[in-house]
Amino acid sequence: MATLVKKNELVVLPTFKNGVTLQFFTVTFPSDCSALLDATTAGVRSPVVVALEAIQSVCSVEVMGALGNTGTTLPLAVAALGGNFGTDFWDGAVSETFAAHLEDLVQAAGTYQGVALASATVAAGATFV
Repeated sequence: MATLVKKNELVVLPTFKNGVTLQFFTVTFPSDCSALLDATTAGVRSPVVVALEAIQSVCSVEVMGALGNTGTTLPLAVAALGGNFGTDFWDGAVSETFAAHLEDLVQAAGTYQGVALASATVAAGATFV
C-alpha cells in the first residue's frame, strides 16, 4: 500500500488537539503505585485515581502515559483552552504556575493505600514511553 510522506511536516510543542493546546505535566508519587491502580477489597481508593480526579477538577486530562520510573512517575497532558495555562492566581491568593497549583490540589487529597499524596509533586513537562 502506498503512503504519502509530507516533506514539511513538523510537530512543535505545545501540541494541538482539535484546536486545543495540550500542556504536559509529570506527577511523581512518593512510592511505587504500579500495583495500586484499583480500589482494595476494603474499598480504599487508588492514589493514582485520586490524584487524577484532583487534577480533573480544574482541567481536562486528555492523555495519560504509563507509570514509569519504577511506578512513581505518571506523564499526562491536559487540555488548555485558548493556550497554555501560565502563571496566575489559580487559588485566588498566591501567584503560581499551573503545575504548582495542580501539585497543591494533589497534595491536599490525602493518603490512599499507604501513599501519602502530601509528598507527591507535579512538574511541567512529561516524557511518554
